[in-house]
Amino acid sequence: MRRFSLLLLGLLAFAPHSQAAEISGAGSSAAAPLYTAWAAEWGRKSGVQLKYAAVGSSAGLKAIRDGKVDFGASDVPLPPEQLERDGLVNFPTAIAGVVPAINLAGVPRGELRLSGSVLADVLSGKITRWNAAPIAALNKGVRLPDQAITVIGREDGSGTTYVLSHYLAKVSTDWAKSLGTDFKLNWPAGTVLAKGTAAQLEALAKTPGAIAYAEFGQVEKASLNYSRVANAKGDYPQPGPASFRAALKASAWTTAGKFEEMLTDQADKDAWPITSGTFIVMRKKVTDPARAAQALALFSYGFMRGDAITAENRWVSMPDLTQARAVKEMNKLRDANGQPLAWSMTY
Repeated sequence: MRRFSLLLLGLLAFAPHSQAAEISGAGSSAAAPLYTAWAAEWGRKSGVQLKYAAVGSSAGLKAIRDGKVDFGASDVPLPPEQLERDGLVNFPTAIAGVVPAINLAGVPRGELRLSGSVLADVLSGKITRWNAAPIAALNKGVRLPDQAITVIGREDGSGTTYVLSHYLAKVSTDWAKSLGTDFKLNWPAGTVLAKGTAAQLEALAKTPGAIAYAEFGQVEKASLNYSRVANAKGDYPQPGPASFRAALKASAWTTAGKFEEMLTDQADKDAWPITSGTFIVMRKKVTDPARAAQALALFSYGFMRGDAITAENRWVSMPDLTQARAVKEMNKLRDANGQPLAWSMTY
């Protein structure tokens, strides 16, 4: 167990057990399998159930701002000025990667290669066939079908979309000018739109010649094909925990515990270029301390005892300094009297 887990235990073990039968969260569909898996194990020990709505990051942020849930979940950290303005706290929970998922018969899984600029041209509709010259040039020896490309994007406000578009805006001037970086994009005509990760991958599976994008663990669980993407060093690593850790290696997440830094296009030869953290957002002044305390207990449990579940879902646990910083942010929550919340890790 990482050394900052011991720090976390020292901070929490003294706390009395807060009673709440259920807690609620909403937001990131990318992180939904991880949170529900953590909650299933934690619930068996605590007796508390998680009701989580995988409605996308934008809707999750609105839900916590409106006080509709105990926590929101987003794949993008909020700027300090927004946190201060809205009376919110955010902290990361784990790290994963976004991959281009494809439905392309005859191409071995994980063998297709796309540079960042070519991926941008595919998703923006500039490249319309799989055997187009720019794709063929990167895939010598791969039999590419003479088949139209169908792009499947997200209709809802999505943190996965934000992370992908942040990366593409870095590597493609045309993308930066035309589609930019946001939770919701003005996709070109002909793009098929879906709400949520599950619906997007279901549409992909039913559409020969399609390309979508999603969190790697869910692409893996659905046994879908995917493309490798060139990183900042020009290498094509396999997506997965090893290349996500490589993206973390020289980042401020590892060296200083600063999770505000985006992890896209990190300069390591083994780094997956579309790596990202995922975040929990809570109100700093809580209206129901018992429920908020149980939410904190859930994520503390995930940090300390959820490593196997994290790995099984193809996510990566946080670096030590980031975990310590996350605990510091969690300890900013206060009840109506301005007192810090206490939550238990004794189960």
